[in-house]
Amino acid sequence: MAILLSFWKRWFLYILITILSMLNTSLNTPVRLTHEGRDLTFSGTVVREEHREHYVKLLINIDEAQINNRIINYKIPVEFYTREHNTYLGRRFLIKGRIKNSKYPNRPNLLTGKIIKTDLGDTFLGTVLFSVRGYIDSMLKSLLKNEHYDLGIGLILGGTGRLKKDLKDVFIRAGVLHILAVSGLHVGFVCMFVGFVLFFVPVSTKIKFFIIMLILCLYTGITGFRPGVCRATLMAFLFGLGLILQRNIDGVHIINITAIILLLINPLLVFDIGAQLSFAAVYGILFLYPILENVIIKRVKAKPYKFIMASMAVSFSAQLCVSPLLIYYFHRLPTLAVISNVLIVPIASIIIFLLFFCLIIGTFSFMLAKMIAVLISILLSILVTISKLFAGIPFSTITLYISPIILLLLYFIYSQRLRKFAIFSIIIISIFFSISSLSDCVIIKTGTAGTLISTPGGENIFITLKHSPVQTSIFLANQNIEKLDYLIATENHYPVEKKFFKLPDKLHVKQIRFGKMTINVSDNINIIFREKKITLDNSDFKHYGNEENLFYILTNGKNVQRFNTSLHGSIIDQIISDIKLFFVKFRFLF
Repeated sequence: MAILLSFWKRWFLYILITILSMLNTSLNTPVRLTHEGRDLTFSGTVVREEHREHYVKLLINIDEAQINNRIINYKIPVEFYTREHNTYLGRRFLIKGRIKNSKYPNRPNLLTGKIIKTDLGDTFLGTVLFSVRGYIDSMLKSLLKNEHYDLGIGLILGGTGRLKKDLKDVFIRAGVLHILAVSGLHVGFVCMFVGFVLFFVPVSTKIKFFIIMLILCLYTGITGFRPGVCRATLMAFLFGLGLILQRNIDGVHIINITAIILLLINPLLVFDIGAQLSFAAVYGILFLYPILENVIIKRVKAKPYKFIMASMAVSFSAQLCVSPLLIYYFHRLPTLAVISNVLIVPIASIIIFLLFFCLIIGTFSFMLAKMIAVLISILLSILVTISKLFAGIPFSTITLYISPIILLLLYFIYSQRLRKFAIFSIIIISIFFSISSLSDCVIIKTGTAGTLISTPGGENIFITLKHSPVQTSIFLANQNIEKLDYLIATENHYPVEKKFFKLPDKLHVKQIRFGKMTINVSDNINIIFREKKITLDNSDFKHYGNEENLFYILTNGKNVQRFNTSLHGSIIDQIISDIKLFFVKFRFLF
């Protein structure tokens, strides 16, 4: 009925899409398991593998579990981690272990345990994906040196996990890390290769289009069905279908349909960082590049300068739309990305082309592939050198911590109707946030990892009685803290700028003074600021300090305000926390 009514009123279609997305979200959200924490034997197929420097993250579709010689149908996706760097895509696993419920509502549950058995599985698609992925992996290992292999396989299959931390940081600072994300560039090369081969085959255009899409779907599977390549493949299908049917093609209409289809299939893609960055970049190019082309590029007469300006305009359009997301998730903004991409992207494009060509030639002649690999290695070295030059420039990347309220309002600027509202709202919110920051108060945040204290002078003090560097790193990363001013712990396990206070193994009372504030650490933590004393005892940690909650305490020395929020919350949770902090600090001023 909604479909029929949508021909009369368009908003009926959006109602239908919303209802279907809500229904599919409830079906895709990880279920709370009744057998959580119990050792079972699980069997499932690997549908995605992501290699990191020291481990491999696998996404496994579990279909069965065995308990007491009884088979249970589970049918859920889980994340599994292993330290063995092999090819797993398409393989079937038998794992003895237990499933833990996910902390995040939009993430698969976690499977921990031991792999008992692996095989190629019983599906044709799984066998093909494993064979092709294994060929690519083994061929590049034999053709490229170790330092170039990680970068080469990242360029052709996507993913930054294999890169060393230093090299990854270089690409981030240079603003070119996106070249390691499989996207429209890779899909375009696949289409070009297959189209070139089929050019000499005497078959109809429709059959050629079908074959190209079949190869693209295979490539999408090999890359692990990443959101970026799924988006690019679906857009290629819609563009090709429009050409075959001889219809007018509107880029914005195509990306909108692509987003709707992917969200109907998996609404949880809304929470995927890769999907958000991929769609934001494409929307930026489709909306902003035509404006820049009419205003600036058309006035440039010389073709070399026109090409450079067009490349910079594309990069600027994508960067402008992606920047709020980069600030929100990574708190970093590359300032030279527009310039660095003019040099890096063409080199990366040539490398990707040669990698595809090398893999095809390698099936016929290994020696010829080896000769091409020499050129690829040279170009990879040039790519890294240029990236290091840009990364070495001062302020090539700036660190920003901006409230998600302002970041959301930045996207309203693209709408002509809401532009004035967005600009005035950003100015007013920024003024009020600046005024509230004048409040002379102490902010205490308590979680399972420890207690973080922010002084009126902006210093950060972290107190923990636990021997868990991993928990500390995760907790402080969530609070956007890279370096502490003071650390009070049994061991120094986090970067400290000013001083580390060591707690003895057998602790009676440890008293430390910070200006107007005194901290007494024993079985309890006593924080004295001016006239007010705040005690954090074991009951506080048990009640508020579970793994999913963060407990706030604010005091100006006279009054105390408390509230709690989700530690791994969504952007809405963070906005609510920011609003609560703002109102409390504003009240303390008066």
